[in-house]
Formats: sequence, structure tokens, C-alpha cells
Amino acid sequence: MKTKTTVIAIANQKGGVAKTTTAINIGAGLVRKGKNVLLVDTDNQCHLSRWLGYDSQDGKPTVSELIWQTVSGVKQPVDNFIRHNDTENIDYIPSNFMLAGIISILGTDSDSTSVFARLFSDDYFNKYDYIIIDCPPTLDLLVSNALKACDKVLIPVQSDYWAYEGVDQLLATLQRVKSGDIRQYILGILVTMFNKRTNSAKEIMSALTDSYKDFVFENQIAYRDEVKVSSITHKSLVSQAKSVTGQQYMAVVDEIIEREENNNG
Repeated sequence: MKTKTTVIAIANQKGGVAKTTTAINIGAGLVRKGKNVLLVDTDNQCHLSRWLGYDSQDGKPTVSELIWQTVSGVKQPVDNFIRHNDTENIDYIPSNFMLAGIISILGTDSDSTSVFARLFSDDYFNKYDYIIIDCPPTLDLLVSNALKACDKVLIPVQSDYWAYEGVDQLLATLQRVKSGDIRQYILGILVTMFNKRTNSAKEIMSALTDSYKDFVFENQIAYRDEVKVSSITHKSLVSQAKSVTGQQYMAVVDEIIEREENNNG
């Protein structure tokens, strides 16, 4: 029997930590495990949307209009916003350049951090096992909304000092928008672009483990050129049998499913 939809926000205010690569491969990996997945692009750089083949001329509304209609109360069917990527067999809601101005619209709402929570309460979304939100590299109202709406947050952390330093800032934002012990909302910290040959990467890994203990995923994502190639071919790494990085992401997917099953008893 299907349990409730799990909303995962993938967030870190530092750019270049593989948020979009992680969103795509975790989403595609969950699909390969038989899960029904929706990806939501909330970054006005639109990397996830473009990767999935979004055509800005398709005449259909994007996440910007979906946010606007949630604030305004003027609704059209959610199905109008959904696209499907046949290669990965995954649904998605794209972003576009208009998202840059959406924060001002969010700010007009009487509960400006709960717009996404109301948005995803629509019964339409019950058909998904997972909704994965690819967040922008900021700590603005879009990210606050994603954190408020999510059941779990996954934090990609590049194995360098600045990305590590940003984890506490993100968790402080999570604490502001959630009530109670925020540990229940942390899916995990995923170390990306990891080069096990360098002392600095090993030190960051050690510092993360010391600070955040079991919240750090057992598996890391290595720094490999195949990640760049994937963004050109628009084919997930998890779909490529010989991809080392794809195998690493599938191991993380297994960890996610195990963590969710443990949390759900």
C-alpha cells in the first residue's frame, strides 16, 4: 500500500555543489526502484528544466504561474503544469526567467513561507511517492517555502570548507520555518565532488561526520568528468550501467529508501 507522498527539498545556499545533478539522479534512481516521482525546479537558472528538455514555447504554465495562482486563489488544473520526460520516465514542473520576480509575489501572502505547503496539499500530488524540489543557491523566500513544505531536506555539500560552513546556516533557516526538533526533517548530508586522494576532502569529510554524525550519507559522490557529459547528453548517470557516479547515486537512493522505511516503522 502506498504511504503518503514524501516531499524532499534539495538545498544548500552555496552554488556549484551539484544540487541539480543530485535532484535528477536521485529522482531517476527512485523511478528505477519503482517509485512515482515529480521533480520541481525552483531555480530561475532553469538548469533542471533544460536538462529534462523543457520547451519554453510549449504554451504551458511553469512553477512561477503555479506559485502565483496559489497566492491569488485563481486556479487552473495542476495537470496543466506537469511535463513528462520520456527518457527517465519522470514528471517535472519547469522554471523560467519569471521566477526571479516571484519573491515579491510570495511576500504579499499573509503566510509567505507556507505557499508551497498549500500548493502541494492539492490532492493531485497524492499520486507521487516523492516530490523533489531543486532549490536555488540562496536562503530567500523560495527556499524558506521549500523547507517549510518538505518532509525531508537533503543537503549536498561539496568537499570544501565554504560548502561545509554553509550547512549550519541552512539548518538555522530550517529551524526558523519548522517547529520542534529539526533532526526529524533532515534526510541527510551528501558529500559531492569528493576526491578521496586529497587531504582537504578527507578533512571536510571528517569534520562533517564529527559535527553531524549519522546524518552524513555513508556513500559519497566522486568528482568525475562523466557528470559534465551527462548534462550534455541529457541522460541520467543512474541509467548508465557503466557509470561509476551513477552507481554511487543508486547507493544513495538505497540509503534514502532505507532511512524512509526506518522512519516509517
